[in-house]
Amino acid sequence: MRTDTPPATNYLMLQELVSRFQNVSQSLERSYSELQERVRTLSAELQKERDERVRLERLAAMGEMAMELAHEIRNPLASIELYASMSHFEYSEQILRSVRLLNHTVTNTLHFGKPIHPVPEITPVAELLDRVKSFVQPIAAKKRIAMEVRCAAGFAMMADPELMHRMLLNLVLNALRETPTEGTVRLGAKVAGRDVVMSVEDTGPGIPDETRARIFDPMFSTHREGCGLGLSIVKRIVESHDGAIDVTSSARGTAFHIRLKNAQRNMEVVSEPVTCSR
Repeated sequence: MRTDTPPATNYLMLQELVSRFQNVSQSLERSYSELQERVRTLSAELQKERDERVRLERLAAMGEMAMELAHEIRNPLASIELYASMSHFEYSEQILRSVRLLNHTVTNTLHFGKPIHPVPEITPVAELLDRVKSFVQPIAAKKRIAMEVRCAAGFAMMADPELMHRMLLNLVLNALRETPTEGTVRLGAKVAGRDVVMSVEDTGPGIPDETRARIFDPMFSTHREGCGLGLSIVKRIVESHDGAIDVTSSARGTAFHIRLKNAQRNMEVVSEPVTCSR
């Protein structure tokens, strides 16, 4: 004997089947959308990696070319510097300074492609800052920028003096380039605990927030006269001394602070530090 299923029961079963189908369909749609989003994300990441690889390959090629050019330029520069130093006419000193600045740029290029290995020695900090100031004073005077040096007296640090000079010179030249006429560039140094803290400050327009994170990247420059190596070399020199560098910036100016850590290795206090202006 066959018993027919009541129409109401059939309707409920049909409703349940439709509901299940809708749920499965919606689930498939969500999965498909998530899959599409994942594919877009992976594609973007892959394209970014490709772009980065191309950029690095171009940088490597540019670096090799720049190093070859730097080697070729260095020998004529040495000859010009030698003959200018032997001359005693009106502009010989200006020629010497220009050649040394150009040689500084060439050395930056060479350092960009080589590991940095410091040769530490006891380096009087006040003398280091004064040498940098003396080197750039004619550039500052031409632009009518005041150069100030403030340091703690009577202390030295264990560091490579040539690399420290190059690091500070890069920062000061960058500050002079960004500081407007009648502005000020300050060089400073002090003892903080058992560390040495040096600073380079300017009264320029500041670094925009969107570019501040990239200023130490090789080949990155927002200035048409910059080659993008100076600050990268600065960071590498500081890190080669187990130090740290940070930057603060506003519309009133920019300040770089360099901290050389580990007093037993990097610093020797000769006498009690006393703040002074030079």
